[in-house]
Formats: sequence, structure tokens, C-alpha cells
Amino acid sequence: MTEVRLPTFDRRLRVRIQTAALLALVLAMLLTQLVLENRRAARRLGVTLGDRTPGLDIAAVSPEGPAARAGLQAGDRVLAVDGKAIADAEGYQVAARSLRAAGKVPFLVEREGQRLVVGVRPGMPLDWRNWILGALGALAYLALALLALWQQDNDLRARLLLFFSFAVAIELALPLAASPTLLTYVVNPLFYLLTGLQMGLELHLASVIPERQPWLRRHAWVVPTYYAVGVAFASLGILTYIGAGGLGIELPWTPGQFDQVLNTVGLPLWAFAETALLMRPALKHPQPQGRHQAALVLAGVFPWVAVVALRLGHALAGQPSPAWVDAVEPLALLCYPVAVAVAISKFQLFDLELVVRRSLVYTALTTLLLLVFYAALGAGGVFFSEFVTGGERIWVVAGATLLLGLLFTPLRRSVETVIYRRFFPERVALRQRLTALAGELPALGKLPLMGERLVRDLGEILGIRWATLLIADPVSGLLMPLSTTAGDLGEGLERSLLLSPADPGLKLLTQSGRAFPARQLAAKSAVLGHRLEMLGAQMAVPLLSHGNLIGLLLLGPKEAGDRYGAEEMELLNLLAHHVAIVFENARLFESATRDSLTGLLRREAILERLEGELQRAIRYERPLAIGLADLDHFKSVNDRFGHLMGDAMLNWVSRIVQSGLRSTDHVGRYGGEEFLLLLPETDLAGAVAVAEKARALVERERFVDEEGKVIAVTLSIGLASLDELSGLPRERATAKELIAAADRSLYRAKEEGRNQVQPMVGVGAPGELLA
Repeated sequence: MTEVRLPTFDRRLRVRIQTAALLALVLAMLLTQLVLENRRAARRLGVTLGDRTPGLDIAAVSPEGPAARAGLQAGDRVLAVDGKAIADAEGYQVAARSLRAAGKVPFLVEREGQRLVVGVRPGMPLDWRNWILGALGALAYLALALLALWQQDNDLRARLLLFFSFAVAIELALPLAASPTLLTYVVNPLFYLLTGLQMGLELHLASVIPERQPWLRRHAWVVPTYYAVGVAFASLGILTYIGAGGLGIELPWTPGQFDQVLNTVGLPLWAFAETALLMRPALKHPQPQGRHQAALVLAGVFPWVAVVALRLGHALAGQPSPAWVDAVEPLALLCYPVAVAVAISKFQLFDLELVVRRSLVYTALTTLLLLVFYAALGAGGVFFSEFVTGGERIWVVAGATLLLGLLFTPLRRSVETVIYRRFFPERVALRQRLTALAGELPALGKLPLMGERLVRDLGEILGIRWATLLIADPVSGLLMPLSTTAGDLGEGLERSLLLSPADPGLKLLTQSGRAFPARQLAAKSAVLGHRLEMLGAQMAVPLLSHGNLIGLLLLGPKEAGDRYGAEEMELLNLLAHHVAIVFENARLFESATRDSLTGLLRREAILERLEGELQRAIRYERPLAIGLADLDHFKSVNDRFGHLMGDAMLNWVSRIVQSGLRSTDHVGRYGGEEFLLLLPETDLAGAVAVAEKARALVERERFVDEEGKVIAVTLSIGLASLDELSGLPRERATAKELIAAADRSLYRAKEEGRNQVQPMVGVGAPGELLA
């Protein structure tokens, strides 16, 4: 027992120590950064300097800074500070380290050929906003690093995410306000070392999302190449700043030129390689989950790619990047590790497909298209400026802008369609199958057939264990089962018939007009939640037409045990909208022949069908029997439990009676709680067998109210047969005579104790009963 627990304890202890160490390091660096930034703010003058020989030019003066208040102006050349001659920027940095806000510092400047001494009191407020944003970015990356540390186990992706996030956190916490010596020999080299490490880690991580890609196994040299390129880049950066700045080594390039090449060549190539590595699995991975994970990470890369493209566009146009680009860059960089963390997380925090398709991929693609077009516009402006001059250049820019407005929307929609079909082919197929199902239902004509087809095909399409369709009564709004794929409905479904349309859960479904998980409905309505739990339903989809609840589709658990995704719920809402219209039209069409409460033929319809069967039996001398069935003690049910319970019982009995009849038989609601059974090609003995089966089914089943109480329900049936009808020739027999004979038999069944089948007996004149 001890040998099993000890490694777990050791790992947890080791992880906690590592967590504390990483947290302490980043917090210490941020505190150091704050102290140094505050010291630098105490020495700031609010000027921007430019190199001249000898001395320094003041390129710009902040309107609210100490230099402006003292009288320094843009264009002044700084010759000395506090009596110390200034020859270049490095000399000024050395002199600036001794500046304090305690008193005025004399600046010797040259302005329009004259030398002036200007007293400046250094000191500006600390820029808390920028420091807080940078600190939050560093802490956010640290949090991701710690999350990866706690969940990494043996997952290579988690370890790479840990190192990458921690490297960025350290980079953001670097004290850029350090002394020139520290900047030259420590801070700047560390910055380029971390950047090179990030390059290798990020490319390596992209190569193992969603898992190690097959081509990487065949070409083992690729991953070391990532890190070799990163080390080479870091080495050049360190050589540039230490060699040229500290050791005085003559290099063919300056630090400024190196940074320019980094922004215009290095970062775009890095971004392109990252996108290419993720695009392949996002489009061609054999498993949907793998494609979705790669697409999520790809979407997380897009904000950073957009920043790189924006800077490249401005560089090609010969313009500096806007200041807000630097402000949003940490947030853009944060999207990538967050996407990786979610993609490799053991916990399904949200529906990846919907987030990728709706929130990230489409938005990122739209932004990327805009930035690419903007970069092309800037490059085109530079190109055309060589040939077009004066006022005509404005028309070129205006025409390009108009072209952007005309092409952007259709181009974005086309790309969205292509991305959706390539990233989510299973969802495209699902949408097509559900659309085809909605289109096939109207051809079936009748509500029962449409209901059976709907629940059966939904089970196959979505891979669910069962589906049940409830239809609302047009008058009372009572929900009644129409069809189900559940093998045994049980008592739970019967209790759902007693649910009032005023139930808060049903109101929520009606008002929202969308599918809800059963657990959310249970929080809204305890009654509905209990009934859904009894049924084992996981999802409830309302069928609404013009704001009215037409029906309710209850879906059971999936065969594979998966949850319902947000994309599936959206498609179910769309399907429900079309199905509700189809069922509403079919219900209106059947309302002339079908009773809304029981679903049986109306009195007029069953009598019309009886007349037709009677004429056929007379013409071809075939047997015909009918029956009148009546619920025993039904009035007491209404009096004790209310008409809602009575309606539910009538619907329940009608379905059981129908299940006991043959496919050639018919049943209709004759009136109140009476049913008329029409049994073609059946003599009196056969009619007794059919009616006894229906009666026994009603007696055997158990009708349960919403409190779980069993209510005994029995049925009395009186029969009549055309062959046994006396007093008139066969060809002169009428439906009225048959019904009267069945009614007399029913009366005798009631008199002799109920819950029985009584055939017609005796021979006599029409309308006369002979015992």
C-alpha cells in the first residue's frame, strides 16, 4: 500500500516546490521591475532624443513633462548635463543615472546657434497602467505554466506548454529600466535567449498538436532544427547588443537594423511556419476531435499572426506601427497558450467545435483577411507612389478602399464556408441528414407515421438510445405521447401526460425557443425535472409554431456516452422549427377526422367508416362486428382528481385499446368516455376474442398519478354482429341498428358488474332485447 502512494506523494511535493519557486521568481522580477520603473520615472524628463555628433538632439518634448515646463524645445541640442559634457546617447544615459527630483539640473543646450542653460527638475508619474497590464500578462502566462505543471504527467505537449509559458512570463517580467550595463550584458541578452527558446518551443508544440505527427517520426532532424534556428537567432541578438554596445565590436549591422529584420522577416516566417504546421492536422487529421483541437490552437495563433501582419503592412508602407499594437500584443500572444491549454486539457471546459467555428476561427479569419488586404494596400500604395503623384494618389487609395468594402464580405463568407466544410465534415453530414429528414416528413401525411419516422431516424442520426415525441392537445395544451423508440415506456411517461402547460419548465422552453438539458429544466421546475429523470431523458427540444408549444421532443442518452454538443443542440433547434410547422399543418389537417385528446377517429369519421364497412359486408355477404366500450366509474375520477387527470386517462386508455386491435380494425371516440370499435371480417366469436384482449390489457396496465398513486381503470364492452342482428333482412340492416344492439350489450355488462365483455344475445324485433 505504501509503495503505491509514495510516488504520488513525492510528485505532489515536487510539483508544489516547483510551483512556489516559479511563483516567487516571477513575483520577485515584477517587484524589481516596479522599483526600477519607479526610479526611472523619477529621472524622466519627458523628451525623445536623437543622435547627432557631437551632442544629442531633442527630437520631441512631451507637453506635460518637466522639460516642457522648464522651456526645452524640440530641435535643441544637448551639450552638457549638470556640468558633464554629452557626446552621445550612452554618455547621456550615464549622466541621467545621477538625476534626482530634489532640485533643478542645469542643461546646456544649443538653440539656433546660441547656447542656453535651462534648469530642469526631473521626475514624472509612474505609468501604472502599462506596468499593471504587463504584470497581468506575466501572471497570466505564469498561471498557464503552473496549470501545465500540475497536469503534465507524461504529456509532451504539457511540458512544452510549461516551458513556453514560463519563458514568456519571464520575458514580460524583465526589468527594462535597468542600468545600461545590466541592459547590455544581462537584460537584452536574456530577452533574445528567451525569444529564441520560445521560437523552438512553439514550433515543436505545433508539431505535436493534437499528437506527434507522422511526418515528424520520419524526419527526426526537424525538431532539433527548430531549436537550432532559435539558438542562432538568440546568438545574433546577443552578439549585436554585447558586441556592438559593450565590447565595441564593429558589425555590419546596427541593433536597430537587427530589430527591423526581426520584425519584417523573422517574425513573419515564424508565424507562417506556425500556421502551416497547424493547418495540416486541422484539415486532414483522421479523427474529428484531432481536427478540432488543431483548429482551436490554429485559431489561438491567428491574433499573433494578425499583429505580425499589421506590423509588416506598416513596414512595407514605410509607416510606423500604431501605438495600440504594442498594447494589444501581450493579449494576442496570450491567446495561443490558452488555446493549447484547452485543447490538451483533460477536462472538456466548453464545446470546442462551436468555439472554433463561431468565436475564434471565423473572427480570426476575418481579421486576418482584413490585415492581409491592408498590408497589400500599403505595399500597393508604395508601389504606385513611384508612378502616381499629386492628387491622383488619393484616388488610387480611395479606389482600393472601395474595392476592400466590396470584396471583403463575400470573400469572408466564402472562406467561412470552406473552413466549415473542411474542419467539420461530420457536422456538414449531420446537418444534411437532419435537413433531409425534415423534408421527408410531410410526405408521410399522418401524425403517427411522421412521429415514428422522426424518433427512429433521430436515434440513428444522433446515435441516441431512445427518443420520444409528445404532442400538445390544441385545446388544453396537455402533452401526450405520439411515438417513441423506447422499448418500454413504463409509468414515467404516463405521468408526463399530467404535466400542465403552465409548468415553469415548459414556459422556459416556450419562451426561449431552444433545446435545454434536462438538468437545467430540473433547476427551473422540480415537477418536470422529476419526470424527465424518471424517463432518463437528457435533452428536451420544444417544437414551437408561432410561439405556441406544438410538442416536445425528449432525447435519451447517447449510445457512446458522449454529451450533446452545442452544435448538435443548434441543429436540433433548427430541426424543431421545421418539424413544428410540419406537425402543426398535419394536426390541422387531421383535426377534421381525429379527436385532439385521444388521437382516435372523431364520432363523425368512425360512423362514416362504419357505414362504408356495413355496405361492403352486405354486398359481399361478409361478417362484421362492432363494439361499444365505456370506462367504468369515469365520473368519479373526474370528481376526485379533476378533468386534467380524466383527460390523461382517456388518452392512456385509447392507446391501450388501439394496441389490442388488429391492423384491419378501427376505433373512434363515440362520445365522452365511450369508444366505438369497428371489426371488419369478424363474426361474434372473433369479436369477443378481440374485445377481451383489449379489456384485459386495460385491466393489467397500471395508471399512476403524479404522486405515484395507482388508479384502477377497467373497461366494459358491449358487442353486436351483423349476422346476429334480427328482425330485418340483412340488406336492410343499418349502422343505427348495430350501434343500438351494441349499446344494449354494454348496458348488460354494466348491470352485471362492469369490467367485462358482453356479446349480443337473443332474437327479436328491432330495438328489442330478449334476455
